[in-house]
Amino acid sequence: MTSQLNQLRAMTTVVADTGDIEAVRRLKPVDCTTNPSIVLKALGTPEFEDTMKEAVAWGARRNGGAEARV
Repeated sequence: MTSQLNQLRAMTTVVADTGDIEAVRRLKPVDCTTNPSIVLKALGTPEFEDTMKEAVAWGARRNGGAEARV
């Protein structure tokens, strides 16, 4: 029996509009959104904790004002 997702894939392009990285891995959409609020939600998950810490540390080492660090 064909799933509803596979039926949709036969008719259209499936894209992800979620911050759930595991769902993206599992469902394998063709593309993902670039909605900043969804990306921010994904970056707040434990999966990206080390990456975010590294990015903040890198920014803290930059010279200049806050804008240069961001």
